[in-house]
Amino acid sequence: MMNNEGLIIRYDEFIGRAKRRDTLNQFRRNRSLTKKFRDTIILRYRDKELLERMNRTFPFVFDFTKVDNMEIVHWPTHSKMVPHKDPGDRLSFIIYLNDDYEGGETIVDGLKIKPKKGRLIIFSNGLYEHSVNEITKGNRYTLIAWYK
Repeated sequence: MMNNEGLIIRYDEFIGRAKRRDTLNQFRRNRSLTKKFRDTIILRYRDKELLERMNRTFPFVFDFTKVDNMEIVHWPTHSKMVPHKDPGDRLSFIIYLNDDYEGGETIVDGLKIKPKKGRLIIFSNGLYEHSVNEITKGNRYTLIAWYK
C-alpha cells in the first residue's frame, strides 16, 4: 500500500446507470433501516464488488476491500456539510448517484467539484478540509466510504 497523503482523484463515469439505479433501489427498499445524521439520511451499505473494482482501477492507492464504513446518503433540500477534517481518517471516497438537483458541490482543499452522476472522488479526508455546499433544490444521493 502506498502512502495516500495528499491524494485527490476525480474519475468520471466510474459507475454506470444500472449500478446507480441498483444502489438507489437498495436505499429505497431498506428505508426502514436508515438513520438520520445531521441533516442527512444514511443507510449503512457494503458493496464488495465495487470495492474490488476500485482495487483493480487504483491498485496504487489503497486496498479498498479494507473499507468498512460505507453508506448511501440522502441529502434533502437545504442540507449541507460545514468545512471540516476527519482526524484519524486516512482516505474517503464519494460517488455521485444523481445530479438532478441544484447546489451540493463538494469542496476539497478549496477545489470545487461539481456533482455529476457516476463521478468518483477519492481524497485524504483526514488531511484535507472538505465540505458540501447547500442543496438548494432537489435531493442529492451519494455513496460514501472512509477508512481510518
